[in-house]
Parts: sequence; structure tokens; C-alpha cells
Amino acid sequence: MIRLSQDLRRRGKKIVTYNGSFDLMHVGHIKSLQEAKRQGDVLLVFVNSDESVRSYKGPHRPVVGQIERAELVAGIEGVDKVAIFNDQTVVNILSKIKPQVHCNGSDWGKNCIEREVVEKNGGTIHVLGWEKNFSTSKLIKRIIDTYAKPTIKAIFLDRDGTINDNGEGYIHRKEDFVFLPSVIEALRHLSVTDYKIVIVTNQSGIGRGRYTVKDFNCLTAWMINTLKKKGVRIDKVYHCPHTPDEDCECRKPRIGMFLQAVTELGVSLNDSWLIGDDDRDVIAGRNANIKTIKLGGPMPKELKLEPNHYAKSMIEAVKRILG
Repeated sequence: MIRLSQDLRRRGKKIVTYNGSFDLMHVGHIKSLQEAKRQGDVLLVFVNSDESVRSYKGPHRPVVGQIERAELVAGIEGVDKVAIFNDQTVVNILSKIKPQVHCNGSDWGKNCIEREVVEKNGGTIHVLGWEKNFSTSKLIKRIIDTYAKPTIKAIFLDRDGTINDNGEGYIHRKEDFVFLPSVIEALRHLSVTDYKIVIVTNQSGIGRGRYTVKDFNCLTAWMINTLKKKGVRIDKVYHCPHTPDEDCECRKPRIGMFLQAVTELGVSLNDSWLIGDDDRDVIAGRNANIKTIKLGGPMPKELKLEPNHYAKSMIEAVKRILG
């Protein structure tokens, strides 16, 4: 690096230097490096070694090793050369590099330890105007706070054809509602887990005038109460009352009902499952990044889409999810 800096000066290039640990790269680092580059022709960056970082940030840092940190910095546009250093400061390096500009963060300011040696060799200190809201320490705290919270996951269930026999369709009376074999047993298994149990059902019969929202709500209340008596917990029921022609955002295979669960229940879709018997259930699950299990027959080949698993019954599907 010293030989390179000598060659650059002979060629009349304005050398800019900057140093830091760059542990867990964030947008503040990138903005700082971009601003540093604008101060001259060539930007030389010095990255604290692992030993150096530990000496002033404590035994648990850095999170990312020195080679990876150096490679990340080197990959940022505008950075011309990167070197790893083992000292507490870059004073000794700067005395040999003799940059025209040395950049510092606003937390260190102009009156920094490097100022004397930089100005002695005809250079200046440039204080970067980076945004103080960005820091690795804050990023680590945010990660810890995020992962300290339990992940809320759900089993999303279609209703007609999955929980109950759909018969001739448009089921809206309790007299016509028949639970499919193994459904209650399967839901009992789920009820003692930490999964939210959420029903998501297309009910275009409402939009078609076959029955009313009140009819649907009455049947839903009866279903939940019946299941509760059998040791089954249902946490939420979402329904779409629209017909396909209404082009709504909630009718499966669109994902409006799942996004409601994210907003209202805090569900992580990535950690959730969807069990359904219809092609639209699988497509909706894929659209929402939910793992899917399809009951019954295979998906049409022309869709070029498969669920994560097939199952012959609800109990088989639940056992697969629970391992």
C-alpha cells in the first residue's frame, strides 16, 4: 500500500484514506465511503483486524471476521484498495501513506488523533456528514430485539372440502355441514401446539346471493362452538364474500386474507403452512410464501406448480407438519 501511494502521488493523484471496523455493513457505511471517495481521486480504506476490534469493542466483537469485512468493503463502488491493520489507530500508516485527505466520522470530529500526522504531511481532515442513526451497535440491538420476540406461526386451513364435505357446494346451514373424517382429531393435535389455527375461505355464495353474511356468521359460530366442545381451538376465520368477477384482493388465489393475518395476528407467513384441497389454495400459498399441503388429487400439469406435499387426509397433513 505504501508503494502504491508513492506511485499515485508521482502521478498527481489525490489520495483519500478512511478506516474503520465495518462490522455488519449498513447503509451508513456505504454513504460514508461514497462521501470519502468524492474527496479525491483514489480511496484507500483500512479495516481493523479482528484482534484490533476486540481490543476496543470487547471480546464479543467483531461479529464478522476480518477477511469477510475487507471483502465487503472492497466490493463497494468507489473503494480502490483495502488493507487490514492491527493497531488501535492508523496514525503509523498515515505517516507513511501521507494522504491529501483523511476522512473521519462525525463522532471523532476534526480534532482527532490522526490530525497531527495528516497535517504535518500537508493533508487535511474531512469530517464525514454521515447520518448518526446508522450504527452497527444499533443494528445488533435491533436484531436481538427482533429475535427475542417469539415467532408467531399459523396453520391456515381452507374450509369447504378441507374441514367439511362440500357436498353440492355453497354450504351455509349447520344441517348440511359434515366434518370430514380425521379432521377433528387432526385439529385437536394442532390445538395443543403454538400454531395459530386460521381458516381462510372463499364464500362467493354471499356475492352470488345464495346466502347472506349473517348466514355465514351463524354457521361459523356454530362450527367454532362445536369444535371447542371437542377440544379444538380456532383462532381466527377470514372469508372472502366476493364473486370471481369482482376481482377483489382477498379471494384465493390472491393473498388478501393472509395479509390480514399478518396485520392482525402478527403471523410470519414464511413459518406457516396452508392445508387445502383446491388448486387455488396451493397457488395462494405459493403467492404468500407459505408452505402448502394439498389434500386429494394432483395439481393440473399445465399450472407447472406443485405443493410442498400431498396428503390423503387432514390427519396425515398435520402429522407431516408436526414431524
